[in-house]
This record gives sequence, C-alpha cells and structure tokens, in this order.
Amino acid sequence: MKVYIIRHGESECNRQNMNCGWSQTPLSPLGREQAAAAAKYLAGIRFDKVFCSDLNRARETCALALPGYEPVLTDKIREISVGCISEHYYEDNLREYGETYTESVINQDFRAFGGESKEQMAARVADFIREVEAQDGQCERIAVVGHEGTVHQFFNHAMGYPVLLEHLSIANASVTVFDYSGGRWSLVAFSYRGALE
Repeated sequence: MKVYIIRHGESECNRQNMNCGWSQTPLSPLGREQAAAAAKYLAGIRFDKVFCSDLNRARETCALALPGYEPVLTDKIREISVGCISEHYYEDNLREYGETYTESVINQDFRAFGGESKEQMAARVADFIREVEAQDGQCERIAVVGHEGTVHQFFNHAMGYPVLLEHLSIANASVTVFDYSGGRWSLVAFSYRGALE
C-alpha cells in the first residue's frame, strides 16, 4: 500500500509570517497556484481513500489538488496547536513573550500558550497512522492532505526515531510518499514536486 501525504499550499499565515496552528487561515493566491500544480503531478493516480485535515488550508488544497474526491475529514492530522498565539506575527510574539516564545518554537512545545507539545501531537497523529495501517490489504493507494507537522510525524513513525523538524525541508504542496507492507514502512519520495506514479 502506498500513502501519499500532501502538505497544504502556502496559507495566508505562512505568507504573513504568522503562527498558524489550528487557525482556519485560507490559502494565499500562491497557495492556490501550488495546490493546482499538485493536481498535475497527482493526475493519473487513482486513490482508494482520501483523508484530509479539517482545517481550511488543507481542505482548500485537497479540493484543488484532488478534484472529484470526497475526503474523510479528521482533526487527528491537524498541525500542532499553538494556542493563543495562533494568527499572531512571529515578531510580535517574540517581542511580547521573549524567551518563553523562543523556547516554545525550538522545543515545539506550545503548552505555555494553551497549545500542544510535539509529544501530544505525535500521539494523535500516531492514532491516525494506525488507522491507515489497518487499510493495508484493502487499499492500494491512500492520499492524506495535511500539514508540515503531519508529514513530519509520518516521517518519524516510518523511520522509527524522531528527526528534528528543523532538519527537514517540507515544501508547500509537496508530496511525500511511503510504502507500507508486511507491517513495515519505507520512504519512496520526500517533499517531491513532480510527476508521480
């Protein structure tokens, strides 16, 4: 079974250098172009199931990149929650919260702002990954439209150890492909923007 994970196109929060989190920020004009471009390199692939984060930027990306599919919406693959600093500018957060904000970003732990830690996010995405694994033998190809954090958590799960997000470059509207068979994950393509099979 192949699992294709599509990161959403650029959002307005991305464009304006804001923390997104669980914000319902829409795609930017560039983000819509990126999502439409993703449709071209996903063309010809038939998906048995499509899952999508319930946040607007993922839903818009799904509609543009995978037209004709009725996705299963889920909150399990949302981006990490950043709590009350969602839709606030990076520089404003740094000025207001200083070291607390800096450490939260470095450690991917936003509980100081009413958000999540990376461990909490990992646990909920792991629940979703187990649901995907249960589809092996029933589905040949599954698409998952989510966020940078979604791709990161799948990567960590597949590799079997945590890789720091800062060491990965996950482009907007890129596709990361994994193969799952015999209870094992393998990486096929990472943050790819080109024709796929």
